[in-house]
Amino acid sequence: MDNHQVTELASGLASRINNLAVASLGADSRALLAQQDELANQTLALIARDLNADTDDFRNAIVALQAATEAADHAGRQLQRVGDTIKLTAKAISAVAKLLA
Repeated sequence: MDNHQVTELASGLASRINNLAVASLGADSRALLAQQDELANQTLALIARDLNADTDDFRNAIVALQAATEAADHAGRQLQRVGDTIKLTAKAISAVAKLLA
């Protein structure tokens, strides 16, 4: 994977999380909106960076983004899984933050 692909994964996850936020209520919706904001900011930072795809941080970010995206897609079909998606998205945000550090 290269920079373009990790950026697409982050922005795609941000979009899915925004959709879940709209479909959710209360604390879940607020948590999802905060995560969507963070993912949007990280996407912009990823666009500006020249990343080394051979690092463990890069691979960890890809795995975390893919897991969170899969969870978001599944949660979109079953809203009771939103809590799991929030946890996996937090992990993805953390992995991308390490990549950008």
